[in-house]
Amino acid sequence: MANEPKAKNMEELLANVTDRRRELLLDVASKRTRHFCMVLEDLFDPHNISAVIRTAEVFGLQDVHVIEEVNPYKINKSILKGSFKWMNINLYKKRMKCMETLRAKGYKIAVASTNTTNSVLDLDLSQPTAFYLGSEFHGNHPDTLAAADYEFKLPQYGITESMNVSVAGGVLMTYLDVYMQQHGGREKFALQGEEREALYKTFLERHVNGMEDDLSPVQHID
Repeated sequence: MANEPKAKNMEELLANVTDRRRELLLDVASKRTRHFCMVLEDLFDPHNISAVIRTAEVFGLQDVHVIEEVNPYKINKSILKGSFKWMNINLYKKRMKCMETLRAKGYKIAVASTNTTNSVLDLDLSQPTAFYLGSEFHGNHPDTLAAADYEFKLPQYGITESMNVSVAGGVLMTYLDVYMQQHGGREKFALQGEEREALYKTFLERHVNGMEDDLSPVQHID
């Protein structure tokens, strides 16, 4: 109830979760990865933002980074279907701050572009990689393209120049999942040890205590 104290330690949390739910949350946490992450640069349509976040959760990517230097972060909860509760969403007011943060974490920067001949299949995906998807109208910002490690495009064989951005995100994450399965399986790329245990506890907290401000997955990074 609203006035009941929140469960904080593992014993309290587990006492409030059924065995079936424990098993599900532990299984999901054990398959989560930060080897790849998605970056949404100034997307305009809340439908597209929400669809990419939901797809990232389904494919086991724990982090989505959102740049809102031009367009503010807006979501469509009917599209999200609650997926944001199990994600870490990082918001940036400045695109270069996002890139600096990702590089500091060891990520290579791969930016979607219709002006390159490089396929996503040509990238060295053994390295942790942050994949940028640009705005519906202008794509990624020129400064982002200039600073990227790679530009890439998805394989396509029609006349139409590009896919809808949320569809492109889904296709991209399918390729990434196939790569992980073919190069050691999800276990090789999944969170390990203390990081996995911390995520499992976070999942339990979000399940038991609900999604209030102190448990929000959205982190604002100035």
